Amino acid sequence: MNDQETARQKASDPSRDAATLRLQIRHVRDALQREFDSLIDVDDLARMPQTAREQAFLSRALAALVVRDLTGCDSKTAAAAVIDGRDDIGIDAVATDESASHIWLIQSKWSDSGRAGFGVAEALKFIDGLRHIDTRQFDRFNIKFRNLADQVAAVLTNPHSQITLVPALIRTDGLSDDVVRRLTDAQDEFNQLGTMLYHRIYLARDIWEVVRNDFREPPIGLTAKMQDWIRITEPYEAFQGTISVAEVADWYSAHGDRLFDRNIRKPLGLTQVNQGLIDTLTVEPHNFWYFNNGITVLCEEVDPVYFSRSARTPVELRLTGASVVNGAQTVHAIHRASDSSIEFADGYVSVRVISLKNCQPGFADAVTTATNTQNRVERRDFVALDPVQTTIKEDFTLSLQKTYVVKRGELEPPPDSGCSVVSAAIALACAHRNPELAIRAKRGTDLLWEDGPQGAYQLLFNSQDPPSAYQVWRSVLVLRAIDDALSRTAKDRQARAEAIAERGNRLIAHFVFQHLDVDGIDDPDADWDAVLGQIPEAVERATAWLIHHLDSEYGQASIVASTLANTVRCRTLARLVLADLQGGNPVPTLLDDYRPTRRAPKQRRPNAVPTLIDAGRLADGTPLQYHTRTRPEREAMAEWLAEDPRRSAATWVNQRVRPVLWAVDGKYYSPTALVQRMWQLAGWSTAPVSVQGPSRWFVEGEGSLWKLAQETLAASEDDIDENEDGNGNGNGNGGEREF
Repeated sequence: MNDQETARQKASDPSRDAATLRLQIRHVRDALQREFDSLIDVDDLARMPQTAREQAFLSRALAALVVRDLTGCDSKTAAAAVIDGRDDIGIDAVATDESASHIWLIQSKWSDSGRAGFGVAEALKFIDGLRHIDTRQFDRFNIKFRNLADQVAAVLTNPHSQITLVPALIRTDGLSDDVVRRLTDAQDEFNQLGTMLYHRIYLARDIWEVVRNDFREPPIGLTAKMQDWIRITEPYEAFQGTISVAEVADWYSAHGDRLFDRNIRKPLGLTQVNQGLIDTLTVEPHNFWYFNNGITVLCEEVDPVYFSRSARTPVELRLTGASVVNGAQTVHAIHRASDSSIEFADGYVSVRVISLKNCQPGFADAVTTATNTQNRVERRDFVALDPVQTTIKEDFTLSLQKTYVVKRGELEPPPDSGCSVVSAAIALACAHRNPELAIRAKRGTDLLWEDGPQGAYQLLFNSQDPPSAYQVWRSVLVLRAIDDALSRTAKDRQARAEAIAERGNRLIAHFVFQHLDVDGIDDPDADWDAVLGQIPEAVERATAWLIHHLDSEYGQASIVASTLANTVRCRTLARLVLADLQGGNPVPTLLDDYRPTRRAPKQRRPNAVPTLIDAGRLADGTPLQYHTRTRPEREAMAEWLAEDPRRSAATWVNQRVRPVLWAVDGKYYSPTALVQRMWQLAGWSTAPVSVQGPSRWFVEGEGSLWKLAQETLAASEDDIDENEDGNGNGNGNGGEREF
């Protein structure tokens, strides 16, 4: 069973079906306008009202889209095949193939509501147009058809020619029995001396898939030469055996990360586990089979070619629609080892191939979930199997032409090009009407993947009413603007005020989201720049009111970290702050103690790396991403980084001296030493002599190592202050120290 059939079986809820249809119609509308706006002839529609003219354009563009899908021609050629207008005799487009052996006659109907009509009258007129073509009555048609008459005549003179009638309709249900009977009767009449007339129906879902497939790469085909194999035939066909690691390396060289499209995550870069795989392959490849759990491959179909029936001789498996669902780290490590130019041809790996042909719906996801155990699996990883995330990813591509990254191990897109599910979850948590979700986002993104009715994931990505790409993307833009505003104004606060702004940044974002007018967040035509323009002032007011009410309600000696982690207290603060924001009350002035003054020399704070390690803040294998901080740095590094995405990727390892494992060379560095090494390799001759490395290595969705160390240190000192005073109020210094 293919993905499309599985998806159709899962889509059983009427409200979700209706929401999905509306989204798909919008995708198709956007694609038609984007692709055919300047190509479709609409001169004859000039006197029509605007709405009617737009509907007629969409109907013609729909016909052109179907022509392009049927013939494989370009959009300009497809638009020229449209003959819709006066004297079209029920035919909206005429297409022929290059070999002059096939004619497609298209009648298209657009409907914003998904209820395009195609009744008996339309069918009979359509067939009447066919009869005119069959009897060469070309003069009855309009000039647009007559421009195509020579191509049509060439096909009709071909004794082996075929004609296909193609209704293309934006509607969900099939054609009525009466309409189908008219088409069938026409086929019986024309096919008395041999089959030459067919019909093919495009409904709304089919048309949406045409649009989606414009952005989808073709399925992967693999050849696997397997030794010492066994074959399983019941209940599903499968093979298990050993394959040369050199052949697996060739898979990755040919297809890259597309090999893992069905997997719950992409390769995680260099982790300690993965570096161990590489070391085994390059030092003792003959032991690799013994040390490795192997690879699981799912495919749509497997075609075995036997050299003999004995399992002692190899079998060549030809796989269609293949994907590695377990062992992505193994495949990637094999590829990395092959890059080292060290011979490992005698290395083998255990491979299991499972054909999905005739499998039950959901079986592929079940296999993927059950087999991922070798590297640490996080709750976020299983989000990749949720159809909601697939819908959002497709919506990002079709509505926004942007990238939405779901799987762990994929690099965060450049800021203008899209976002990750982590960034989306944090933004949606802050935008949610329940402030508790913003608090969870601040505590850690792991809390955002909790499933169940009250789990954050279900509240943020409701399967019955999932957020659209516009809602997700615009929420991310708002949160980015809020963070930028907080960063720019940090210099205007000090001591406790800055601690409140830093520890409460997600709560402040919640206030701003609730205060802004975001009713049009799903409207493609909404002026979102105007909304973003309101954010700096809203952040300033929300921050001032939060500082004021936290001190007023819980005292200036209250512990900032514990107060802003307390759900009950945050609900109270949310109620008070939002009331003042909505009421337009004057912004309270910061206390003198909270304003910057000439500061005494700072005491040297603990380094970022020991702070993070002592607190156990990051797990081994946490992906890190290099970010430039200054314009000269961006200009010097951009081209070098773009040549190989691995150059900006690393992973965290909990060791004090060299905790950063670089994806390029598999070596360990301190954050600063690696940045300096990268500057050297990039040829940045005017690079600064010193650099703050931890400020340039970022954890997805959480911030830089330097920022995480600051937050960790601040939280630990808050805890110390609270423990020093048995009444839980602290000694008044907990929020005043600078971190």
